[in-house]
Amino acid sequence: MRAEDRFVERLREALPPDERLRLGPGDDAAVVQCAAGPLVVTTDTLVEEVDFLTGEDPKRLGRRAVSVGLSDLAAMGAWPEFFLLTIGFPDSAREDLPLVLALAAAKRAGEFGAILAGGDLSRAAEVFLSTAIWGRPSGQVLKRSGARPGDGIFLSGWPGDAAAGLAIARARDAEPASGEGSWTPEGLGPPDETALLAAYRDPEPRLPLGRSLALEDLATAVIDVSDGLGADAGRLARASGVRLVIESESLPLSPALLAFARLAGRDPVEMALGGGDDYELLFTVPASKAGRFADPPPEWGVAVRRVGRVESGTGAFLEEERGMRPIDELGYDHFGVAP
Repeated sequence: MRAEDRFVERLREALPPDERLRLGPGDDAAVVQCAAGPLVVTTDTLVEEVDFLTGEDPKRLGRRAVSVGLSDLAAMGAWPEFFLLTIGFPDSAREDLPLVLALAAAKRAGEFGAILAGGDLSRAAEVFLSTAIWGRPSGQVLKRSGARPGDGIFLSGWPGDAAAGLAIARARDAEPASGEGSWTPEGLGPPDETALLAAYRDPEPRLPLGRSLALEDLATAVIDVSDGLGADAGRLARASGVRLVIESESLPLSPALLAFARLAGRDPVEMALGGGDDYELLFTVPASKAGRFADPPPEWGVAVRRVGRVESGTGAFLEEERGMRPIDELGYDHFGVAP
C-alpha cells in the first residue's frame, strides 16, 4: 500500500463515527447529511513547483484549480453548486494576482452553474490555491467500492496526455527533464503539442459523464484518475475487494502521446499508467449495461472505452503478452515515495 493510502487508512481508523457523515475519508469526496439532503464536498490544493510550474498563466491556473476539484465531484456523480477559494502568494507577486486567479476560477465554475461564495488570502513562500467545493448527488452517490467480478472496466479520455504536456511545459521553460534525453518540443507537430499542453494545463472535469453514470445507475464503482491510472486502479480494486485487470491491447493511447513518445524516447504505456494529472473517470460496469457505452452520447463530451475486466482477487494488473504485472504502485505519491 502506498504511503498516502496508509495515511488515509490510519486517519479513518482514528476518527470517531458520526451519523451526519455518510461517507468520510477514503473516497473522491465526502458525503454529508444535511436537513435539505446529502451534500457532496471535496477539497483540492495546487502548490507552485509541486502541482504547477512557476510562471504559469494565472487565468489558466485559476481554471485548473477549480477543474481538479470538480473532477472529484464527477467521480461521485454529483453536480457543483458553490465553492470557496483560498489563495496564497509571495511578497514578490504582482498586486492583482489574487484577483486574476479568483475571477478565472469563478468563471470556470460558472460554466457548470457553480458560484464562488468566499475564501481567504494569505502570504506564502510560493503561490498556492486551495478549493472547497460543494455539490449535490445527481442520483445514487457513486463510490470506489462496489465493483464485482465479471464487470467490465471503462475509462474516459486519453491517459498519459497530461504527463506528456507537463514534460513539454518543462522543456519550454528550459527546465532539465530527467530521463528525457536531448529532445526539444520543436520536433513535435503544433497540433499534438497544443493537445498535450491543454490536457495538462486545462483539464476538463467529466461532470456530464459522472451525472449520467449516477442517474442511469450504469456504474458499480468509480474513481477520478488524478495520481495515475495504475495507482487509482489499485485504489478502486482495494475499496471494492476485487482485482482489476487492464488489458494492454485495450489501453487507449492518443496519436499525440504516441508522437511525443517517439520524439522523447518514452514508453507511452508507462506514461499512461503512471503519468498522473489525467482527471478522467475510471469505472466498472456490469455486463448487462456495457452496451450503453458502445456509442457514447455527445453530451458526455468525451470518448469512453472498455479497457479491462474485474476478477476475484486483489490488486490492479496490466495484462500483457508476457503475462500479468502489478501496476498499483505506478503514479504520484504525495509523501514523495518513488513509484
